[in-house]
Amino acid sequence: MSKGKSRLEGCFHEKGEEEMELVIWVVYLTITVIGGGLMLLIPVSDPIWGIGLSVYRQVCTSILCIYIFRQYLCKTGGVRAFHKKELKCCIWAIVIGVGICLGHRIFFLIFKDFVERSFHDIEAVVSLQDQEIFFATVPGILYITLLGPVTEEIFFRGIIFPVARQRRGNLYAIMISSLLFAVMHFNGIQFISALFMGVIIGCAVVLTDNVYIGVVIHVVNNAFSFFNASFLNKFWGSMGFVQIAVGIIILLFGSLMLWRGREIQGQRL
Repeated sequence: MSKGKSRLEGCFHEKGEEEMELVIWVVYLTITVIGGGLMLLIPVSDPIWGIGLSVYRQVCTSILCIYIFRQYLCKTGGVRAFHKKELKCCIWAIVIGVGICLGHRIFFLIFKDFVERSFHDIEAVVSLQDQEIFFATVPGILYITLLGPVTEEIFFRGIIFPVARQRRGNLYAIMISSLLFAVMHFNGIQFISALFMGVIIGCAVVLTDNVYIGVVIHVVNNAFSFFNASFLNKFWGSMGFVQIAVGIIILLFGSLMLWRGREIQGQRL
């Protein structure tokens, strides 16, 4: 038995809780659907603030599920506080977050037709221009750079991940938490990028045995994505391939350095 797995044993009160990660996911979806229904009862004339209501509903859903399943939120192993000697891991997590932001765009080139269809599907439901306007407001920036990534990581990598890890090991935990995280975004474009990011974050959590590394990666990815779209794209221009190449190099370098500096020796996927 690996160190990571044995350290997580104390986080579970009962053995044999089969498919608990899927039960947690079903509860999450149920609350999401109920919240969506309640939103219909709230009159919002401005579609921009309708978007805000929708995304903050997701934050509330994550917080509520974290509270409901707080007994699975491990205090050791899967979730623990930083020590000073782990701050170097945060630096490499920041590098990885930037690398994911730029590097994941390669999938948009590989699945170009799928991405274009997804944009049309999204536009049929909500205006992309309205989304851009909302995410340029203070509530929008707060959601995309802090509240969204923090609550999502604590739920998916802080609860679902260790539950799945306890039952079937690291690889299963990485894949199922990433898949459920990707499905949660409810559109094709974000499914691809979220799945990719989820796998990278899952590997980082295994390497460091610390879910807060995943929080750092996710926050940096979202924050740099906003910064890149708002400012850096003016300098990048149409150099899409350059962004992707730089992102992949940064991602590989950060991942290598995180692997070399990992705190938990002997852990393998």
